[in-house]
Amino acid sequence: MKKKTWGIAALAVVGVTAGVHFLTLPPPPPEVPPVPANIPVPKVPALTPYDLPAGHVPVSAEPYRSTNRSVSIEDLVTRDLTTGVYTGTPYWKQREQWFKDHFYDTLAARKVWPEGKSPDTHKRGDPVTWGFEAIPQYTPPPCNQPQPTGYDAEGCRYVSGLFKDVEAKDPAKAEAMREQARRGRDVWFKGTFGNQDENYLHQTRVVGKEHMYYPWLDTRTRNERFTKWGLINDPDCVQGDASTNWYDKCQDPHSSGVLGYRKYYADPVKDSSGKVVYDPRTAAYDVNEIKQNKRYVIGHPCVQCHVGFDPTNPPVNPNQPKWENLSATIGNQHTRQPLAFFQGAPSASPANQIVMGGRLGTIDTSLVASDWMHNPGTQNNIMDFSNKRMFTEDMKDPVTGKISSAHTRHVLKGGEDSVGEHLALIRVYVNIGMCTEECWVPNFPFPGQLIGRGTKQSPMRIMQCAAKCDPWNYADAKMDDLAAFLITGGPTYLMAAKDSNGVAGPQFVDTKVVPQGRKIFAAECAGCHSSKMAPENIRADKKALAKFYDGHVFGKEDYWQYEFTEAERNSPDFIAKYLKKDESGKLRPVQFAEKGIFGQDWLGNDERTPYNIVGTNKCRAFHDNHSKGHIWEEFSSETYKNSPAVQPDKRVFNRLIPWLGGKTFGERKIDGGSGYLRNISLLSVWATAPFLHNNAVGEVTFLKDGSPDYTIAGRIKQFEMAFDELMTSDDPKAKVHRPQKITTLNEDMVVTPREDMQGWPKITIKKGTPVAYAASADPHDALFMKCDDLVENKGHQFGVDLSKEDKYALREFLKLM
Repeated sequence: MKKKTWGIAALAVVGVTAGVHFLTLPPPPPEVPPVPANIPVPKVPALTPYDLPAGHVPVSAEPYRSTNRSVSIEDLVTRDLTTGVYTGTPYWKQREQWFKDHFYDTLAARKVWPEGKSPDTHKRGDPVTWGFEAIPQYTPPPCNQPQPTGYDAEGCRYVSGLFKDVEAKDPAKAEAMREQARRGRDVWFKGTFGNQDENYLHQTRVVGKEHMYYPWLDTRTRNERFTKWGLINDPDCVQGDASTNWYDKCQDPHSSGVLGYRKYYADPVKDSSGKVVYDPRTAAYDVNEIKQNKRYVIGHPCVQCHVGFDPTNPPVNPNQPKWENLSATIGNQHTRQPLAFFQGAPSASPANQIVMGGRLGTIDTSLVASDWMHNPGTQNNIMDFSNKRMFTEDMKDPVTGKISSAHTRHVLKGGEDSVGEHLALIRVYVNIGMCTEECWVPNFPFPGQLIGRGTKQSPMRIMQCAAKCDPWNYADAKMDDLAAFLITGGPTYLMAAKDSNGVAGPQFVDTKVVPQGRKIFAAECAGCHSSKMAPENIRADKKALAKFYDGHVFGKEDYWQYEFTEAERNSPDFIAKYLKKDESGKLRPVQFAEKGIFGQDWLGNDERTPYNIVGTNKCRAFHDNHSKGHIWEEFSSETYKNSPAVQPDKRVFNRLIPWLGGKTFGERKIDGGSGYLRNISLLSVWATAPFLHNNAVGEVTFLKDGSPDYTIAGRIKQFEMAFDELMTSDDPKAKVHRPQKITTLNEDMVVTPREDMQGWPKITIKKGTPVAYAASADPHDALFMKCDDLVENKGHQFGVDLSKEDKYALREFLKLM
């Protein structure tokens, strides 16, 4: 783009001061207070009739088409698969039994403001003056009874299918394992821990209080929520009417009608004398109440991003799913995040335009604690996490400060959350709004600050957070239960699937070529996409790799015979080397006979590969929020922070600066852990196209009514499109090459020199300008781009030179995974 426009960085560089603070320093991050001898327990109001569920639902014994795993925390301990050094702070460990007794009481929380204080009087940087109160929720009965909601009945169906092997030997032990997994599932679906405050306190500073609302809360949108916004309707709700104030009518009173969005009564509105002038619990319907957030505030549990349609059992109508049509851990490939959050803001708002720069099914999780880089990513699908590769790294205990070695798994796209699952999980809750004002916002750059303290992030301190924000402790006390649920999640296999029109999954696979595809995968792909690690000295030798993986089963044991020819399977040599009788005398592939489900290949080695080798858009690899001195410092290992520096990157002048923008000047060092992307798993890859971390390779297809095509036939079409694009050169000079994809603004966007979009002057960036021009520019260091990489679908050139026949065979093999 030759035409240059004045923008955020340009104005900062030339010293425009309107609305910009040069010398007004923000308060320093709070110190960690001493741990009191006796920490008070939270206040828990009594349940009211409103809080009680309305259903009476029997528990189904219908088996799942998707795969669930009977893996427990005890299994991880026995196999030395536990991770991290963190076990919790004294702020909840002192009350450990109380939190167990009040598990459901502490899934949600609200601030209790002192007299004369409220969200309307609180300004960024003000001291913490409020306390906390739990928002009570009902405790579901045991699974041998009818359940109060369909959600609870589905939870019982889920856990009742687990641990059958344990039940045969010790029924009480199996029941305890199931109860823990069920509690963890409830954290996943219901745990919000006060995170409604992020939107109503922090985000409103950017978009305005009048724009921070959820129009789809209106029950009259129920029949188009997935079609328009990619939202998943709660199967336990039906369309409401005037008697429900035009909200959905739900079995669970805290359900908004959409999974991943929990509703709680807002605080009563008082006049200057303290008299209540609006009580959300009793007030008559107001046509503007959704726009004004008068009746409810909305909290966000993890399923907001992670629940989606089960690829093996899609619904007939996507706006009317049943529980059996849903997967809690697949990741929502169809969500339109900007429309879910900022629909109230004008479409030309930076909040909408920049977030819309992410493709369908992605969200930039570093938008709030900004790394100033355009790097939207997909939600991790959580499958067979017990089979993820383990690493031994040095990590610092945030409670004691002691550094020691421990196991960890690499979770985020660059392997940043490398301190064990406990801290990795609770960091997500902070990232989606828990303890925002108390623990997070004080460590952000101060809006408009250009010199001195407040121009950079500072690390969030876990001990300080636990001391100042008790909802941290509400969540922290539940992370073991959450992990117990997540490790039971398994893959979704096409061979077990049935489409909404009755077509069976195997009809989409050419099984005749799968053995050939397996050989190609072993030679070309398994060096990165297998958890069976090849010796380093043969990883570059395709023939040696193919031999190393002889007899190894990459897919599910149920389908292992498809991976080999009949001649191979019947060969005495093959049987002798690669099959073995298990304890029952059954002849099975060696890896499963010896290890059971722990023999499953995770189809990824999680190794962190330098960005220049992968070749994909580098802005996600440059993510630096987990580096030393940055917001998530305590959530990454010392090994991560001391990773070898990767290839330096060219320094590019901010593209919004007239005449100078886009030119290069010297190099930028990439270190501190940044610059890597982990080798991801290909489990269920047939169901999760488009590809890459940003869904940029391939395209989503749509049904006639405008819904993203969520059917099996649609997923296969999207998979094949993405595979074909992945296997094509990204060199625009090549005769056949990928079309270069660069997301641009679809309207003129008005910005200011500050990241919170406040102040003057207002500057217009024209429609058609790449979103990255604004999203990858740091207002606090405005001369250069933080990351300069516009093409979103480049890289991963492995396999592009294969023959047409070999590509086809590889594609069909991957459908089996």
